[in-house]
Amino acid sequence: MKTARLWLVSPAKVNLGLRVLGLRPDGYHEVVTWIQQVSLFDRLWMEEGRGAIRLSVEGRGVPGGGENLVHRAAAALRAVAGDRTLGARLHLEKNIPAGAGLGGGSGNAAAALWGLNRLWGLGLPIQALRRLGASLGSDVPSFLAGPASVCRGRGERVARRAPLRRGWFLLAKPRYSLATSVVYGWMRERGLRGESASAPGDAAPGYRNDLEEVVFKHHPGLRAARDRLLRLGASRALMSGSGPALWGLFPNRESALDALGRFGPGRGWERWLVRPLVSSPFLGADGGGRELRRPGRK
Repeated sequence: MKTARLWLVSPAKVNLGLRVLGLRPDGYHEVVTWIQQVSLFDRLWMEEGRGAIRLSVEGRGVPGGGENLVHRAAAALRAVAGDRTLGARLHLEKNIPAGAGLGGGSGNAAAALWGLNRLWGLGLPIQALRRLGASLGSDVPSFLAGPASVCRGRGERVARRAPLRRGWFLLAKPRYSLATSVVYGWMRERGLRGESASAPGDAAPGYRNDLEEVVFKHHPGLRAARDRLLRLGASRALMSGSGPALWGLFPNRESALDALGRFGPGRGWERWLVRPLVSSPFLGADGGGRELRRPGRK
């Protein structure tokens, strides 16, 4: 009997809008955010095993083992299944930087939940996977809802949205990373509670990130870099999530390439040209599951 295997790509995301509405009783912040997945990918290989969950990680300085969101997702899914004999060998190739505001770890966790649900033959519906994902991280449910979404609460209330179909993003990240908990701690220290979002229901919150103000106070070079993206021709430019990665949206590849060559805010910056995704690499355009083709199969 052949061992079951899968491989998945796990995308990055950008926050096209993020509004912080206030502090919740549970200590988290109430947010509404508009998320778009983009064509910067990690890769996850998985192979069915017995009893043990083993994870190896390649690149980007991300820990393996139980500290990694992929391992935590696998363990959480096995606990829901109630079968300790389930196991897997997992290998994660990291290309998306950690602590950047690009959702790399959350996307990895979502890919692990979806892939292992299929590999182990559990048959859990996508709604159950989203609920489980919310227990792992605020951004995880959005990766289980298709290529674009509006998320509310901590991020666990997700509504699909039509993805962007035009333009190119220039992503830029300085050499340092930022922890989400630190950024929200800065907000609390400054007494910032955000403002009421003007977008009702499932409408997107607009091109604004309420976390920029406090992050730019601590890292003024980020404001200058964001403004440079606008001067280079970006129609919009923002910090993604809790940063420090920035994005600029350009009308076509040529203009984005020109900006890439002229961006140059200093040494240590990483830059990528990416497209908005119009379908999820493992979910499909509508946020439902789809069959995946394994390597070597036609």
